[in-house]
Amino acid sequence: MNKKFFALAVIPSLLLASCDLLDVLLTEPTNSPEQNKEDEKKEEQKKDEQIPDALAFYIISAKFIDEIGHLKVNYECNYGSPFNINGHPFSHLNITGVLAKEVDSSNNAYFTLLSPIIQTTLKFEFYDTNENVYISCRFENVEPYNEETVDPAQTITYPEGYDTLYWSDEFNGNSLDTSKWTYDIGNGSNGWGNGESQYYTNHNETVSDGVLTIKGKKEYVESFAYTSTRIKTKDKVSFTYGYVEASIALPTVTGMWPAFWMMPNNSSYGGWPHSGEIDIMEAKGRFPNNSSSAIHFSADSGEHTYLTKEKSGHNIATFHKYAAEWKEDSISFFIDDVKYFETYKSQWTTVNAPTSETAPFDKDFYIILNLAIGGHFDGYRLPPEGFSETSMQVDYVRVFQKWGLNY
Repeated sequence: MNKKFFALAVIPSLLLASCDLLDVLLTEPTNSPEQNKEDEKKEEQKKDEQIPDALAFYIISAKFIDEIGHLKVNYECNYGSPFNINGHPFSHLNITGVLAKEVDSSNNAYFTLLSPIIQTTLKFEFYDTNENVYISCRFENVEPYNEETVDPAQTITYPEGYDTLYWSDEFNGNSLDTSKWTYDIGNGSNGWGNGESQYYTNHNETVSDGVLTIKGKKEYVESFAYTSTRIKTKDKVSFTYGYVEASIALPTVTGMWPAFWMMPNNSSYGGWPHSGEIDIMEAKGRFPNNSSSAIHFSADSGEHTYLTKEKSGHNIATFHKYAAEWKEDSISFFIDDVKYFETYKSQWTTVNAPTSETAPFDKDFYIILNLAIGGHFDGYRLPPEGFSETSMQVDYVRVFQKWGLNY
């Protein structure tokens, strides 16, 4: 592994880097010696609070992942994320005038550059929140895009108007990435509030050949006749606004209720439904060409209210892209990049924030994938006699955002 090593050390009035030294210009104020000494003490204390005594940073690789200038940079840092050191967040990472930020738990940062193919040497600059450069260095081994070496299945297509991959799981390993997902176990309260008939386990899912498979089975656990899996990114990945997309193939068996949806990471406006729910995709297994989307919230009276729409004409057993574009003033739903349902902030409310124009859909939400069996969604129907197992498959889950917006 060809690593480029950059190190910083904070010493009196100097910042050092093992690559290019930062040019630091110090201008002594015309104050009294006592005032100068006090100012120096405050400055050193400020630096100590912002950055550890030695920040070591490794650029492992930098690679263009497509022809339109999307650059993926993988790094290591001895203090974790360079965007949050000693509790003090860095303002941004800059490459040749282009901003980026950390986007996943694997220490990957993404950029969108102009004229990408000819740029094999790039200058990196890391800024703190006071716009001070803490690292300035060059990386000379940027790998250009090569269509012959790129797996077409892993080439990321960005939705129109979006230039940042905030987070994703491509399911390229051989087990579920528990740094991104956690499990719900059991049957919850009253079948997770929906009268569901399955018992969720932490072993009904597999990851293989770039696909997550969640199986619904006929088997007895505790007092339940079916098992399945439900995973979520709660307390691991949550966000406000963006374009959320997954490629999913669904089971076509009566009684199956697969879902790709979102819930608030913190119930800022109270328990369900007051803090909202975004259902990007739900389906009833006995209807092989239909799926639906919905948002849930509370009316001014406090009663549960929802907006929903069903879409037909697509074979849910094959892979389709299901997505939601979540903005401050609207939430829209797509199948295979075609919008079929749109809701507006004038249509949603929450009883616990009656004067807000955007509540409850203005707080961080997390992602859920699950395959329920039974439940009220399709009239409590159960699988037919002789059923043994079926599955939903997920090729990827991605969250896109836009630079320059105050997410």
